Amino acid sequence: MKRPGYHPLLHGLLLFAAGAVNAGEPAAPPLPVWQTLEYEQRAFMVTARSRIELGATADDPLTWRLQAHSSVASNAEEVELTLRAADGQALRRERFSQGKDQRYKTYDYLPQMVVRERFDPPKNTSLPPAQWPLSSRREIPYPPLPAGAVVTDAYALLELAGRFLDAEAASAEVVVNTEFNFYLVKMSRSTGPAIEVEYRLASGETASGRRDTRGVSLEISPLAEPDKPDFSLLGLHGAITILFAGDQALPLQLRGTAPRLGSAEINLRAATLRPDAPGNPGPGRASAAEQGK
Repeated sequence: MKRPGYHPLLHGLLLFAAGAVNAGEPAAPPLPVWQTLEYEQRAFMVTARSRIELGATADDPLTWRLQAHSSVASNAEEVELTLRAADGQALRRERFSQGKDQRYKTYDYLPQMVVRERFDPPKNTSLPPAQWPLSSRREIPYPPLPAGAVVTDAYALLELAGRFLDAEAASAEVVVNTEFNFYLVKMSRSTGPAIEVEYRLASGETASGRRDTRGVSLEISPLAEPDKPDFSLLGLHGAITILFAGDQALPLQLRGTAPRLGSAEINLRAATLRPDAPGNPGPGRASAAEQGK
């Protein structure tokens, strides 16, 4: 199965803010209001944390780089995703995981396949993961994909769902490639409840209180019989809802199912907003929190 070329995230939903640089060449949409997000969930004396950062690459504004770090107990992962800004299509993913063992894997998203390479550390090594020896290489063909769907990583859903909030389409689809499988993720809008929030801004201020939200529901299903079901977004699986701030695409809370916990909520604890983002006080400007006092 050949990976599709450039398409808006299904049925023309994404590029309401982007035109064409040259004929047939998509322009990059604006980056989201957030630059970094930090989430936290505590249960049974264990704390799960995730930090996500997104920005344009220095040499190509049409390409973005997403960096994520997640940890729970003694397990942790670091992901670096290079993606096409116009529609979120993954170009390359690097994943370093550590727990009982350490592994470093790279994924290159080619037109016909995903090339996955695994690198294992030599015994007692001090070398960085990028210098570990190659232990395996696998060419993974794409499964049959919905017309126009892009293939990306689960962390990118935080940004893509935010774009979908203000798009005209009633629904959208994207394909997420995990370590072993491909999943179809269907997005739809949902009524967002008012929730209590408390998170730090990079300025040192704290945003707290009750906030109206807008929801994006994610319906996740495997595109083929899964080999070790492994879809997860910040540790959540099943039906997931992302609740965004009512006035901007800032993801305040995720709701879904967590292993051994059942229904769970993961809350935003810290955020760095871009200088021109609504709600970012910036020099000489009062924050929304201050204005509401």
